[in-house]
Amino acid sequence: MTALVTVSLLALGTVGVMAYNAGHPAPVATGITKEQVADYRLTEFPVERAIAFADRYARLCANQNPEQAEQRRMAIARLSSSGVDTTCGWNGKGKQVVAYSVWSGYMEPVAEYDGHAYYIGIQVQLTTGALRTLSVPVWVEDLKSGQGMRVVGDVGTLPQPDQASPPEIKDALQTDSQLSGDLQSKLFADFFTSWGSSNGNNLSRYVVPGASKAARAGLRNALQSPKVSEVKVLLPKGVSASDGHKWKVGDTTWARVAVDWKSDDARVTERYRVQIVLTDQGWFVKDIRAGVPDERGGSATVS
Repeated sequence: MTALVTVSLLALGTVGVMAYNAGHPAPVATGITKEQVADYRLTEFPVERAIAFADRYARLCANQNPEQAEQRRMAIARLSSSGVDTTCGWNGKGKQVVAYSVWSGYMEPVAEYDGHAYYIGIQVQLTTGALRTLSVPVWVEDLKSGQGMRVVGDVGTLPQPDQASPPEIKDALQTDSQLSGDLQSKLFADFFTSWGSSNGNNLSRYVVPGASKAARAGLRNALQSPKVSEVKVLLPKGVSASDGHKWKVGDTTWARVAVDWKSDDARVTERYRVQIVLTDQGWFVKDIRAGVPDERGGSATVS
C-alpha cells in the first residue's frame, strides 16, 4: 500500500493537490482472490495498483468544492489522457465530500487497448450517505511493473447491485433461559469488564487454558464501561427449551451476548458469539467472535 500511495502522490505532484485530498479517509485495501484473477483474466494486469489509481481518480471526481475547482481540475488532468473531461463532468456548482471509497468488484476490459486497460468500478459513499459506483477506465503502459498509468476515458455511474431478502433461518437453535440469566450477571458481566480493558490478570479468571487469542486479548479500552444487556445460551442441536437439558462437565456451547459500551460521549450496543465450556469450577470462556445472525431474515423496513 505504501508503494501504491507513493505512485498516486507522484502523479498528483503538487502540494495544492495534496491539500485538496487532505482530510479524506484513505481507500480500503483491496484483496484480489485467485478466483477473481481467473474470472477477469488478470494474470498479466497489475490489479492492485490499477485499483488504487482508479480509487484516487474516483475520489477526485466525487469530491466537489467550488473554492478548489482549479486544484481539482489540475489533479484530474495529471491523471488522465488528453481527451478526457478534466472537470469530470461537474459544472462547478454545489459541494460534496467523499466519506469513503472501495473497489466494487467490477472490472471489464477496455477493448480498444488490448489487455492494457480495464474499466474499474469504485464505490463511493458521500458524507450525505449517498452511494455511487463509478466506472473508471485505467490504462497501464508496463503490465509487469505497473508503471505508466492513465485514465483513458470519462467516468460513468453504474447501477447499484440488487439486494436480495435473505430467508428466515430454519431450525434455529433454542436457548437455555435459566443458564442465560445466571451467566449474564456472573460470568459475562465480569468477563466483558476485563476483556474491554484487556486486563490480563483478571481475564485469566474467566477463560479456560488454551482459550483463543481473541478471548485473551481484549479491546485495550477502545470501548469502555460494558453493560451486558442480553444473553442467549444456545442449547445443543435438536434439544428443545422444554426438555430440561442438563449440562455436564466438558460440554461446550455458544452464547449470543449483547453488550452496551461507552464510546466517547455516546453508548453503542454490539453483539458477540461467545464460546463457553463447563468445567469442574463452572463455565469459562473459550472463544469470542463479533456479530450474530438475524434469524428473521427478510428486508429491513425503511420509513
